[in-house]
Amino acid sequence: MSHEIRTPLNAIVGFSSILEATDDIEEKREYISLIETNNALLLQLISDILDLSKIEAGTLEFIYRTFELNELMRSQESIMQLKLVNGGVKLKLESTLPECWICSDKNRLSQVLSNLLNNAIKFTCNGEITFGYKLQEQENTLYFYVKDTGKGIPPEMKNTIFGRFVKLDSFVQGTGLGLSICQVIVEHLGGKIGVDSVEGEGSTFWFTIPYKAAERLNDETRVLDNFMEEIIIPKEQIKILVAEDNPGSYKLIRSILQNEYQIIHAYDGREAVELFKIHTPHLVLMDIGLPELNGCEATNEIRKISPHVPIVAVTAFAYTTDEQYALENGFDKYMAKPINAERLKQEVLNALKKYVMLV
Repeated sequence: MSHEIRTPLNAIVGFSSILEATDDIEEKREYISLIETNNALLLQLISDILDLSKIEAGTLEFIYRTFELNELMRSQESIMQLKLVNGGVKLKLESTLPECWICSDKNRLSQVLSNLLNNAIKFTCNGEITFGYKLQEQENTLYFYVKDTGKGIPPEMKNTIFGRFVKLDSFVQGTGLGLSICQVIVEHLGGKIGVDSVEGEGSTFWFTIPYKAAERLNDETRVLDNFMEEIIIPKEQIKILVAEDNPGSYKLIRSILQNEYQIIHAYDGREAVELFKIHTPHLVLMDIGLPELNGCEATNEIRKISPHVPIVAVTAFAYTTDEQYALENGFDKYMAKPINAERLKQEVLNALKKYVMLV
């Protein structure tokens, strides 16, 4: 574990320290790309370790809700397409049911699919990766699969591949915890997980969960506040209130957004409410762990003034229960730290487009 953590840290610390020393634009881009890649790897390592600790303590959270399965599958396809750096590998989401509303843990189901797809990408050098799901009516289960044309699994490893710290290739970074965590999640959801593989030809990882059909959720209709109603506004006139008590976190958010929007800063929850009254911002980015009033309390006060202004939680509280708690306490969206610049920009833009017309 020490080796797996220190390896990406070595790249992050090393390239960060020499980034300023080079004036070559292409070299800077290469260093930044390497830092971002290792950031993502380190974050995944930490998530795996935290999940393992929660499994050991018997506190791994499961929150069941109604959602449309095809949207989750398409979301996974979009995310994974960005991770395909090898042009010789194609990713394809195979045809599914026209619509499939189910009641399950969306985040945990997404975690399993993401883990299996990441593994397929990691071990597939050419060919294709296909994934999808089928309804098995006789068993009343949903069957999910991720099929690749990668290196496959040696016969002697098939029975141990879902064990902890088991790695198919010791030279590929990773904790060897991903598949073990997948197994715990699937079994908790009431299903089974397995793999069919021929060494040198590829693998098909599959899992099942009980099919718990749910009624389609009605589209939410929201009435805009008077100050936002039918507003057409240049993007540079959009005001965003950032409630963040950590100076480093605020400076990061400001550096990402300040070239496109007007930024207003509140250091605590009480100040956030007062600044909202004065500036009537078009969007609020709210930390949850604020002094004076915490983020949820401040959001409740802002909701008394404006029931419909978009408020996005940007917080280091990153468990599934934290997301659920935020969404139940007045927030429209939830983003866990560390902050990804492109994702923050996209989340801000998506939230604004629901309420204002940008020109």
